[in-house]
Amino acid sequence: MSRRRILSLGALLAILGGIGLLAAVSTMEQGPHDAVWKAVERPDGPELILREVEVREIREGEPQSRLTSDRVSYLLNARRLSAAGVTLFLPGISNGIVVRAPKASWDMEAGTILLDEGGAAGNAAGWSAIVAAASLSLPNREMSAAGNVRLSGPGLQVAGDNMVWGWREGKLALSNTRTRVESPRALRGMR
Repeated sequence: MSRRRILSLGALLAILGGIGLLAAVSTMEQGPHDAVWKAVERPDGPELILREVEVREIREGEPQSRLTSDRVSYLLNARRLSAAGVTLFLPGISNGIVVRAPKASWDMEAGTILLDEGGAAGNAAGWSAIVAAASLSLPNREMSAAGNVRLSGPGLQVAGDNMVWGWREGKLALSNTRTRVESPRALRGMR
């Protein structure tokens, strides 16, 4: 073989190897058993895209808040996390609060989480809330919802507006409330 053919063959193998490597890397974000992260460069800084994630907020002297999600996008410069298929575990009384939402946006610097598409929250004591949209302040341990809210608990159903729920103390404020109390007979059947 001539030297020219050997160089052409070597160049062809290098090009094919590079194309194969690029194809392998570009498909890493597809499928259930693939790599769990991908870095994307954006105008406002790098973004990490993660799958099946658990994020914990650790503040000195405070109990941990935890978010699990099917898919997370994290803007490094903005310190903002956006997630889909979200479950939040918030420390508080009665073993804390569990919040489920289709989407959430977490400002890591301010410690606030926005649930623009609403969600449902509940605790081990049997209380639950359904909101159309909400904002959570992790430092204040408080959930606020400006729109309609439905609450239910043992023997009680409440609807209202402008909820402020302090889960650390277990305090709740609502305006324009409508309450329905279950009959004692129905409550006895729950035992």
